[in-house]
Amino acid sequence: MKTSAFAACAAMMLSAATASAQHCVGLASLGTYSMNATVGGVFADGAKGGTARYGGGTTKAFAGVGASIVKVNGVSGTTKGVTVDGGLSYPVGEKKQVSLCPVAEISYARTPTYDDGEGKYYGSATAGGLGVAVGSLLTNSSSVGLLPFAILQAVYTRNSITANSISVSSNDTYGVLSGGLGFVFSPTLLVRPTVSIPIGLDGGKAQYGASLSLAFGKR
Repeated sequence: MKTSAFAACAAMMLSAATASAQHCVGLASLGTYSMNATVGGVFADGAKGGTARYGGGTTKAFAGVGASIVKVNGVSGTTKGVTVDGGLSYPVGEKKQVSLCPVAEISYARTPTYDDGEGKYYGSATAGGLGVAVGSLLTNSSSVGLLPFAILQAVYTRNSITANSISVSSNDTYGVLSGGLGFVFSPTLLVRPTVSIPIGLDGGKAQYGASLSLAFGKR
């Protein structure tokens, strides 16, 4: 496996768990329930995986921790990673129905060990992201609310290949544009299809996903 393949796999892993907690990122408000748990699947060309996240906060600030696992076609083993995220929420607009949030996250991912016949090596990536998210809950006479959202982040990633105790590193700076539409069935249940597109990343691929979020911890 080439170094670029490790980087692309790690990039998918790192973008699988972006900051999540309120309307600006397509999840239910934390005004009524103080915590939520989200699980889902992610898919890209030649790869698929799963994500899980636990988060909490208030209507003004939120944070969470997530974990992801990615399987790349033709590669034995899986890439695993963890993410810590957070953000602040500001209501904007004439009726204060739009949520605008600065968001941030730190992630780490490691690919499986690979044996090319000459030695064993593995890849890892550490990334930090800063950006802005916007979303709004739309309701009508039906029992299902719609929650469109969009997130734009600048991401810095340090990729490393370690072989026989020798490491070689490289850096990438790129953008990630994410968005989706949440379907709010109740104050505690939400389904959220998403798409995430890397901008300016060699080997980066669009990622698609869907997740189920459950709120709990009523105030």
